[in-house]
Amino acid sequence: MRIGLSCTTIEPVISRHQIDGIGTYTKHLYQAYLKNGKSVTPISFPKNGLKVSHYPNGQVFPFSYITSTLASIINTLPFSIHSNIEKKLDLFHATDHLIPQFKKTPVIATIHDAEMFKRHQWIKNRHLQHLKSWGRKKSLDWVSHFITISQAMIPELTQDCGIPEEKISVVYNGISSWWFEKVTAEVKNQTLAKLHLPEKFLLFVGTLNHRKNLPRLVKAYLALPSDIQQTYPLIVIGKAGWDSKESALAVQQLETKRAGRWLRYISDEDLRVLFQCASLYLHPSLHEGFGLTLLQSFASSTPVLTSNVAAMPEIADDAAYLVNPDSEEEIRAGMLKLLTSPSLCEDFIKKGDERVKQFSWEKTAKATLAVYDKIK
Repeated sequence: MRIGLSCTTIEPVISRHQIDGIGTYTKHLYQAYLKNGKSVTPISFPKNGLKVSHYPNGQVFPFSYITSTLASIINTLPFSIHSNIEKKLDLFHATDHLIPQFKKTPVIATIHDAEMFKRHQWIKNRHLQHLKSWGRKKSLDWVSHFITISQAMIPELTQDCGIPEEKISVVYNGISSWWFEKVTAEVKNQTLAKLHLPEKFLLFVGTLNHRKNLPRLVKAYLALPSDIQQTYPLIVIGKAGWDSKESALAVQQLETKRAGRWLRYISDEDLRVLFQCASLYLHPSLHEGFGLTLLQSFASSTPVLTSNVAAMPEIADDAAYLVNPDSEEEIRAGMLKLLTSPSLCEDFIKKGDERVKQFSWEKTAKATLAVYDKIK
């Protein structure tokens, strides 16, 4: 089978080597396919001056996704692509939300999150976002079959996107074995010194936007006893995303009170160290389609506090302390209980160690290829 794989999120010119969750998913699928001798062609939409793919056999669409989508909707014609690439494909997998229309080639689309189709209040530039969401919803008609990353996503796709349930397959994300490798005490000390961080701290990782719930997390943290705050500063890692003003103000308040730090970007190597050093990982998100950082924390043997909504309880199972993300008091009480109950933390660490063994990118790739076979 000749597979076309959308790689816009991992093209170096576009990603600037700062790969997000969707990019991680795409990268590991691509690597797994190559490792297993599959015929795969990376295909990207142009952005940031991209004209030639970074990949040896990669292809680049001639026009941006928005331009191509609107043209296809208006004239009902498939996307125009150079080098007659469609003739070289048996199937195309859109790993991100950029779904092309082909004349004959079936398209598989992974929907990581249905929020972009329904919650405009979370995204800046409302008029443009309505146009984008309209175009994205229209592009769903071009898909032969959908992959989503948790059972929790199925009702959202059926109810909010109008996708028939029989056209949806669930394939969980994975985690690299690299995350399980324990770093030495020397590396930990060097990394903490380089980043000017203390030995003990609480950790949050994620792009700053409304759904990550940072303002509520910061308020809950600042309501903890002062001695807890002094012992465990809150370290926030993540770049500012759309609608991030409130979140950024919350983190700035944290820094003003000398109760935490905001590290906008660090390397994967440093991030792994911080996951292994953290006393507690905090992820009280309002919504997630999966929650990859939960697995990273489990692999790091760090106890987790997360939300009891969307995909978080499905992915965490019984390996994390669950709270109502709308309740500052539940978040505060949960943090305090974990930080003052070593035995409870040890219990969650043991459960996390077992839970994370259920996930791997090899499993993800194998299950995804099974979907391809079913469709083709």
